[in-house]
Amino acid sequence: MKKIYIVLLVIMLTAIAGASFAAPQFLYNFSKQKVGSYPKGWRSWPFQGSKVRKIYHVKEENGQKFINAFDDQDISQQIFLNFIWPIKEKPMLSWSWRATTLPEGGNESNDQMNDSACGLYIVVGKYSGHAMKYIWSTTLAPGTIVTRKEGKLKMKVLDTGPDKKGTWVHHKVDIRKDYKELFGKDLNKNPSGIALLTDGNAVHKPAGCDYKEFAISEN
Repeated sequence: MKKIYIVLLVIMLTAIAGASFAAPQFLYNFSKQKVGSYPKGWRSWPFQGSKVRKIYHVKEENGQKFINAFDDQDISQQIFLNFIWPIKEKPMLSWSWRATTLPEGGNESNDQMNDSACGLYIVVGKYSGHAMKYIWSTTLAPGTIVTRKEGKLKMKVLDTGPDKKGTWVHHKVDIRKDYKELFGKDLNKNPSGIALLTDGNAVHKPAGCDYKEFAISEN
């Protein structure tokens, strides 16, 4: 009988460990953030701290907190969340975003109009500019791919236009698969984290987006 209990205990612990490994790993604890404050733990480029604090704030709606981004001052600054990302074990990234203000005339394929309401980067080389970027575009159709920075940055449109503006949209993407599709080679290093950018400085128009529920997972 004792052996049976031991076997059952091993099976239970294995199942719990497996479930824990497969469960999404949420990257940011919004519950500990003060409404109206800058989201703690998110970094900016050197000497840009005062600027990003004008754009990104924690807000709450129906008991749920999220990052609200709004830029009507042509600031155009990213914020970064760095974390340990074992990309081979957890290649899936999920999040929700909600476009609130689309920068009028924004078109990411044009240098003079390169603005997006919502932008989420997968940072592979922070200081080299090597990254992927998912965007909610004002004008470009979903699935559109844009190459910038001499091929170091690949952008993919996930949402577009005003049809879903003001509505939370959830996305789950396979980072390794998308990287292979966009760059034509395997992702051979762990990303250093993610970054957000809501901007309208190229067209000189307001831009706004809400972000929440960042998580990585096995599948």
